[in-house]
Amino acid sequence: MIKKGSDYCPPEFIEFENTQIIHFKLEKISVDGLTEKVHERNENFSETKCVFINENRIRIFRMGKTHTAISETESLTADTEFATDYERIRPTKTKLTAKKIQELEFEAEWNDEKFPFVFNKILDNPTINKINKRLNIEGQKLVLEKLQGTYFASMYENGERSTLIGIKEIDEEKAILFGFPETPYQITAK
Repeated sequence: MIKKGSDYCPPEFIEFENTQIIHFKLEKISVDGLTEKVHERNENFSETKCVFINENRIRIFRMGKTHTAISETESLTADTEFATDYERIRPTKTKLTAKKIQELEFEAEWNDEKFPFVFNKILDNPTINKINKRLNIEGQKLVLEKLQGTYFASMYENGERSTLIGIKEIDEEKAILFGFPETPYQITAK
């Protein structure tokens, strides 16, 4: 699942089996660095509205409700069609060990915003970090995780996985990252 800024649910994966779309959530990282998926629900593919964005990306549309607060006692509810993108995962191309990958430091840029691509370090700026320490909040950090041969840079916020950035390819010079909500869907961190 490709998260957008307006998504507040944890990341999920889907698999296609016969006529079913099987949804999985991810468990916390295990001791050996592998992440486990846990079955969440099924839906019929034939009853699902979807469009293929490219050969590796599908957008699935679902109906839901939008709630708008008008005042403290009044709100509006409207039927809304929501779109969720999913990206195909394939094993990460690398000759590096997980330990070596976690030692690398890159800078990435997406939509004119630069950000550090480093593992196991708090990514918040010093001011936010001070506030977080006073509030006993851990802050944001990237954790390397692996599912079915694919490495992910999982963004954790206060100990909870919030976003997954797929790693298509990584070596000591660069990392090709995928799974962004808008074009470009893939970037290179150097």
